[in-house]
Amino acid sequence: MKVKCDYCDSYVDVEENENCPNCGGPLSKAIAAEKDRINEEKIKEEEKAETLRQQQREEKNQDDVFDLIKTIAGSAAGAAIAGTVAKSAGKAIAEFIKKDIKDSFK
Repeated sequence: MKVKCDYCDSYVDVEENENCPNCGGPLSKAIAAEKDRINEEKIKEEEKAETLRQQQREEKNQDDVFDLIKTIAGSAAGAAIAGTVAKSAGKAIAEFIKKDIKDSFK
C-alpha cells in the first residue's frame, strides 16, 4: 500500500518504510488515514450490495404478487365461465324435462 507523506507529499510504499525515505517524516498518520479510507470504501460497497439485494428481493416479491393476481384472476374468470355454462346447461335440462313431462300428459 502506498501513502502520501504529510510532510513532502511524496508517495511511499508503507510495506518497506515506516518513515518517508525522502524527508524522514513519520508515516503513521498517513497509514491510519489510508486504512480509514479503505474501510469506508468497503462499508460503502457493502451498503451498495445490500441495497441491490434489497431491490432484487422487492422486484421478486412484486413478480410473485403479479403472478398470484394473474392466477386468481384466471381462476375467477374460469369459475365465472364454468358457472355460466353450468347455469345455461341447467336451464336447458330443466326446459327439456318440463317439455318431456308435458308431452307425457298429452
